[in-house]
Amino acid sequence: MDSTNNTIEVILQQGQNVLESTKDLKRSAKKKGKERSDLYEKFCANQHSFNVYTYIDPTIDQLAEIQLFQQKMELFREDFTGVLNNFEKEVNLQHIEKTYVEVFIAYDAMVNALGYPKKALNAKGY
Repeated sequence: MDSTNNTIEVILQQGQNVLESTKDLKRSAKKKGKERSDLYEKFCANQHSFNVYTYIDPTIDQLAEIQLFQQKMELFREDFTGVLNNFEKEVNLQHIEKTYVEVFIAYDAMVNALGYPKKALNAKGY
């Protein structure tokens, strides 16, 4: 297996980690408190790791589908801005639901573009 395939495998694994933390954070969106804050922090760490891994290969980093997935993750993240410092912060649950679905759709587009269509969730992950 060449280094590009190894890089793609790592990116796909980290993408799945992002999706898991996205699910956990969405489930806790209605809750207030430290638990939601901790899940937000975990999501941010997974998002950061995903972004770092994409920088390994500039060709992969520049793929439109990678960039779209990153943009959708960022939109989801923005829905929770402030929950680290303000445990009682209200979040927009309707917008979270919308951006949540968009993250999963972008993930499927990304895995297809990377040549791993069997990794696509095809609506199973929402």
